[in-house]
Formats: sequence, structure tokens, C-alpha cells
Amino acid sequence: MTRDKGPDDPFWSFSLATYARPGVDRACLDLQDRLGMDVNLVLFALWAGAGCGVRLDPAEMRRLADAVAAWRQDVVVPLRGVRRTLKGMPGMEPFRLRIKAAELESERLQQITLRTLSGLQPGVGDRDAAEANLRLLLPAEGVDGAAVALLLDAAMGE
Repeated sequence: MTRDKGPDDPFWSFSLATYARPGVDRACLDLQDRLGMDVNLVLFALWAGAGCGVRLDPAEMRRLADAVAAWRQDVVVPLRGVRRTLKGMPGMEPFRLRIKAAELESERLQQITLRTLSGLQPGVGDRDAAEANLRLLLPAEGVDGAAVALLLDAAMGE
């Protein structure tokens, strides 16, 4: 994974702001838990369009997904599993919180890698580009249209 010089990454900042909007956490976790989606890729697709005004092509999205797949599988997902296992276990909350911090840092590093490999820089947002990028990732069935609209509104700051 690519290292950066600090937490002030434009994609990470976008992700934190977008994820904090009402309902976005539930929509993202539903995509993750029910459909196996990588939330960092979902947020990247949104950022590319809503934050940079760039419409990604399928080959580029695949290239980026492939570049972070091992990190996600070997680091992010296991940390998430440990954190979830510890939830509610007596005496484990301090340890669970340290694992949660490590999980969050692993996701930040994945996002920095995505941004670095893409070469994208913030620009004028484009909702249509954000939606097209998101559609590259989403399966044809099983995705709630209201959730997609919520994600797009949040990404656009609406």
C-alpha cells in the first residue's frame, strides 16, 4: 500500500464528510454486508465523479479494484472481523477500540492508494459522472434505488 505524509488527503476528507451524512453509513454497510461491496471503492467511485468530475471507464475501475484487492482481503477484512467478534464481549471494549482504529487506518491507506494510483485531483463535481462510476461497481440487481440516490446526494453535498 502507498504511504502518505499525513491525514490531509482529499479523497479521505471527502469520504469522512460523505460517510457522516445521514443514512450513508447504513447504505454503505448494506452494500458491504449484503452484497460484498468494497465501501472504499464505492466512495472512490463517488469521489471521482462528485469530487473530481471524472467519469471512469470499466477497465480503469477494474485496474484500481485489482490493485487494492489483496490489501482489502488480507488486512481490512480480517481487522473488521476481529472488531465485530469483540463487540459486546466482556472486558474487550478497550481492545476492540484499538482494533477499530487499526481498521480505520487500513481503510485510509487503501483510499490513499486508490487516489495515488488514479492520479485524480479534486475538481468540479459532476453528479452524472458520480452515478456512472457508481454503476460500474453495483450489481444489476439487489441495489435499492433510494440508497443510490442517497449516496449521490451525500457525495454532492446535497
